Amino acid sequence: MEKVTLSNYGYKVAQIEINANCNMACSFCPYPIKEDKTTKLPTQDIINTIDQIDANDEKLDHICFSQINEPLLDNRFFEIAEYAKKSGFKIRLVTNGILLNKEKNVNGIFNLKPDLYISLQVLDKNIHKTARGLNLDLDIYVQTITDFCKKAKNKDFNVQVVVGCNFNTKFSHFLKKILGVSTGDPSVPRDIKTTFSRLRAILEKFYEISDDEYKENLKSLTDVKEMKKIFIKDYAAQEGFGFKIFKNVSILVRCFWYGKKLSEFKPINNNFSCNTRNLGVLADGSVQPCCITYNNDLSLGNIKDSSLKSILEGNKFLYNLRKKGGEKHLTCRKCYGEPTYRGTFVKKLYFALPSKIRKSKFVTFFTQSY
Repeated sequence: MEKVTLSNYGYKVAQIEINANCNMACSFCPYPIKEDKTTKLPTQDIINTIDQIDANDEKLDHICFSQINEPLLDNRFFEIAEYAKKSGFKIRLVTNGILLNKEKNVNGIFNLKPDLYISLQVLDKNIHKTARGLNLDLDIYVQTITDFCKKAKNKDFNVQVVVGCNFNTKFSHFLKKILGVSTGDPSVPRDIKTTFSRLRAILEKFYEISDDEYKENLKSLTDVKEMKKIFIKDYAAQEGFGFKIFKNVSILVRCFWYGKKLSEFKPINNNFSCNTRNLGVLADGSVQPCCITYNNDLSLGNIKDSSLKSILEGNKFLYNLRKKGGEKHLTCRKCYGEPTYRGTFVKKLYFALPSKIRKSKFVTFFTQSY
């Protein structure tokens, strides 16, 4: 089949969901309301899809084998990922980390050398089991991840442990009033002091195992006031802040956005162009225009019936999605109306301010909660 250059359609990432199931049911993820939780995309269909993607596309960042699933549940993962790597693609593995206590997975990752993202997320013991949908003690879960990080120390691939926060105080209330949007997962604490104290407790566990050369930088992160300064400075600019514990292992602190069903989001009009950079292929073979669709309502076509190039080329849905003012699906208007529009608004507002005003107590008071 003819190769397709995904960047010609605005994509930098290809996400191929090799299996539909997950071993968690997080309240901030669509998985609990996902209709298909059992399907596996046939191996030959996966190989055919990989073969159709242009590996020489300089603007294509990576391929990953997840969308709304846990790829390490699929015994084919390493075989498929190795095939894609040998085909010339950079591989990213996104996992919740539960299965990192399995020797076969640790060895598989060390051999594959993917760009590894571990989704730790929830900070609080009291809500961890509810928010992650699994009867797993938070301390045991964190221990699994810290143990893996120690094993991965100084390996020749990068690891990022993603920790989730939800700040929804004064500034978020302001956004809700002005834009009609709300933030994150209601099960996650929104009080900034509570959030930082819980974040600090998690960070201290990584501080304990970190290399001495990084401990000095980490020390300030155990102090709430210092953490606020870092958060205000870096988060507004990058939607998160990170720090190293080893040369190749970092902790990334980010915010929950998708805590509700898209059906509950407030839509906006068609006067926007979606800049989604992730093309998704679900386990049933349906091609999705982005990485957060999960029930096939936005399908562009199916790889079992058509080539990837024929699905994307001249696709009216995709054309309108990229075009400002083009007719958009209601789901897209709701999605863009909730997280992306809010994030864009906040960034524009923050960086439109002179430097002195950005550092003022008034702006700090509001932006510290974003």
